[in-house]
Amino acid sequence: MNKTIILQPESCMQYDWKAIAARPNANHQPQMDLVAYKALYINKIAQARACSQEPVLVSLPIIDANRYFAHITRGMTSQERMNVLCWLGGSTDRLRDIHDLYNLTLFRLAAQQCVHIVDVTSPMLTNRNEELLQADGVSLSETGATLVDAEINKVRVQEIA
Repeated sequence: MNKTIILQPESCMQYDWKAIAARPNANHQPQMDLVAYKALYINKIAQARACSQEPVLVSLPIIDANRYFAHITRGMTSQERMNVLCWLGGSTDRLRDIHDLYNLTLFRLAAQQCVHIVDVTSPMLTNRNEELLQADGVSLSETGATLVDAEINKVRVQEIA
């Protein structure tokens, strides 16, 4: 019997925000683009299978784009904050769009690689009235971590049953 291994999501919103603030019209890339992100997971899945483990992906938790924007621009001048907002196309919604693009990549990859994915995004969206994130808008609060753990534990319970 294969042992299930949970592949926790990797961070996907890592940009050089200070460089963006300094040069908003330049071409800025994330530290890990979608191609590298997908390759990372393909490699993790292959490694798990090589060890006779059944990989399970976990979707990305939600983000609060406004709080995340405040977090990444903390300590910046008002002009630098405006530059970052300009680079984002004038709206913090672009942060959520980028995040969603990476999350959709996980769902597509799960389908392509025939692996189960634990959807933690949907229950977080359903329970959005609760405080699921810390002040930075991306890190899970204790409540958010409990919700995610409960979703992951459902997979472990099915494995035992």
